[in-house]
Amino acid sequence: MEKTELLNLLAKQDKPYTLEEWIKKLNLQSVQEIEAFNKLVLSLENDYEIMYTKKQKLILMDKSDWVKGKLTIHPKGFGFVDHQDGSLFIPPNQFKGAMHEDEVLVKPKVFADLSAEGEIVKVIKRNTTQLVGTWKRKHFEVQEARLLQKIKLMDSDVSHLVEGHQCILDIVEYGNEELKVKVNRILGHVNDPGMDILTVLLNHQVPMEWNEQIDSEVEAIPMKVTYDPNEKRVDYRDRTVITIDGEDAKDFDDAISLQKLPNGYQLDVHIADVSYYITENSALDQEARRRGTSVYVVDRVVPMLPYAISNGICSLVEGEDRFTMTCSMKITLEGEIDSYEIHPSIIRSSKRMTYTNVNRMISNDKAALMKFESLVPMVEDMLDCAHRIRERRRRDGAIDFNSVESKFILNKEKEIIKIEARTQGEAELLIEDFMVCANQAVATQLKWMEIPALYRIHEAPDKKRFAEFSRIAWYWGVKVRHEHLNPKVIQQLLAKFEDRDEALIVNDLLLRSMSKAKYDKAPQGHFGLALEDYCHFTSPIRRYPDLIVHRMLRKHVFTHHPQELHRDELLMEDLGFETSICEQRAVESERDVEAMKKAEYMVKHVGESFNGIISSVTKFGFFVRLPNTVEGLVHVSNLKGFYEFDADRYTLVKRGSKQKYALGQKVKVKLIGADKAKQTIDFVVD
Repeated sequence: MEKTELLNLLAKQDKPYTLEEWIKKLNLQSVQEIEAFNKLVLSLENDYEIMYTKKQKLILMDKSDWVKGKLTIHPKGFGFVDHQDGSLFIPPNQFKGAMHEDEVLVKPKVFADLSAEGEIVKVIKRNTTQLVGTWKRKHFEVQEARLLQKIKLMDSDVSHLVEGHQCILDIVEYGNEELKVKVNRILGHVNDPGMDILTVLLNHQVPMEWNEQIDSEVEAIPMKVTYDPNEKRVDYRDRTVITIDGEDAKDFDDAISLQKLPNGYQLDVHIADVSYYITENSALDQEARRRGTSVYVVDRVVPMLPYAISNGICSLVEGEDRFTMTCSMKITLEGEIDSYEIHPSIIRSSKRMTYTNVNRMISNDKAALMKFESLVPMVEDMLDCAHRIRERRRRDGAIDFNSVESKFILNKEKEIIKIEARTQGEAELLIEDFMVCANQAVATQLKWMEIPALYRIHEAPDKKRFAEFSRIAWYWGVKVRHEHLNPKVIQQLLAKFEDRDEALIVNDLLLRSMSKAKYDKAPQGHFGLALEDYCHFTSPIRRYPDLIVHRMLRKHVFTHHPQELHRDELLMEDLGFETSICEQRAVESERDVEAMKKAEYMVKHVGESFNGIISSVTKFGFFVRLPNTVEGLVHVSNLKGFYEFDADRYTLVKRGSKQKYALGQKVKVKLIGADKAKQTIDFVVD
């Protein structure tokens, strides 16, 4: 019996049965059959997919009171366990030895006010096996605010260490109060350039190095394309094909060609054919799977694939032949995908364009129009096509979250000299429109042909979280109807705040009420994009799910391997979970580096005053966001008088006064402190 078969039986059972009852029910008679069944049950129990009730009945873990999830510990000492149906609060000092990012088993507790928290029962999987420590004479100091245990050094020769040496420490024994560690190797000195970022990445277990087997596989890959017409690739080398990326981009995995038709446009999205070079189960493939995604931080990229591949043979560099996968679409004048075709191809990029230059062309900058004169008609057509697609997406209900990202300006020494809000121009938006179309078309094809694949899914917002947001919106004078919550409701809500000071705060609050997008074996729809079918196809150089989609197309659409269909279906279930975890690790790494670097930058501005807006209110104070995206805390202890927290309106109200601090309120603050190690920024009202 297969694992999925037993899980399906347990899901459909009319009542729970004991192990012995299942053996009779399945009519297992031989010793070999019974032993195999016992082994399967034990395996599923060890993987926490099934469990025994008090009466020794077998049930799915999902049907029990207990849940599996990933623990996130907040630097302030509390935590959350994210699981399939939501999130559980873990109070301080209730972690039972579990560490940040561990997979844990939790028993939920629901209180009279319907709030829920969890009790950690057991650590299922340790996801932290190493730490980065700074040698301080006789002990190691770990600059990880989420680490709750003390560090005890086991027998290691530390005579060669000097004050400030950064070392990788292997955890050899876990405990509730203490972790026993050994020195693995010296990374460098705490004052070495870039050591701070490296420490954060390593603390998040981001893989950084390549092994010899990977090096040898890279050396065996030809770094020049040799095209054999018998490979049945569509040849686009006589077309005008361009890439459009950021100024500092080094890897180019998508290119565009466009032709105007009497009734619309022929839009061809060409994506680097990474699966041609990265073969299944090779050392390169296994490492890409382990990494899951490239990680982008302030001054560097930790790539999913070695640079010879990501920046070399797979990168769609100008003037070079490159193998690609093309999604060729006919776009109607209404912005609809009328038809599409997906096939292997070969291109030669005509021009490496940047967002900056394309935006200059769109804004009729004379110098840019003269410099790229031959591309002007194509860019004009691209803009028109994108606008038609965007308008159609808007009609369908796609949500445009205007979330603001931070942009760090560095000098030659890689020091941060300025932080500002990153802006999106028409060039960035049109590329996004084209990529969404390609991803949608590919997902539709995979679903229609019932091909195993990874889909990008985004479920509807959590009703409880959205109800909390509705209360805040009502306080701002906007009524929200959420009886039939759908993307258009969100879209209309954002439109009501479009020209208000609270617009960015509303965006953030809505994003927090949303479910997290993730990868799954089944097409369950994408709420934010208002699409039934969606996958990630357009970035196989930097995302493993895209590489998997390419591989499934190659294996089951362009060629046929029916004997591997079932195996690949089972594989997708594991990969959906794995790749979602890898993505979250990258997000948290990037977020922590950003917070650390913002605090480092603000240290130079202690004593200065700034205008900002209140972005969050809690019982211990409120956070203020500055126009440059930096955010800091005004602690309640630094407010004059006694303030009470109004949880319904997310407001701090001064007792005996009308003075209050509320979400979206403009406020002038003074910077009184910033701590790089703790990633904190502190303000007082000025």
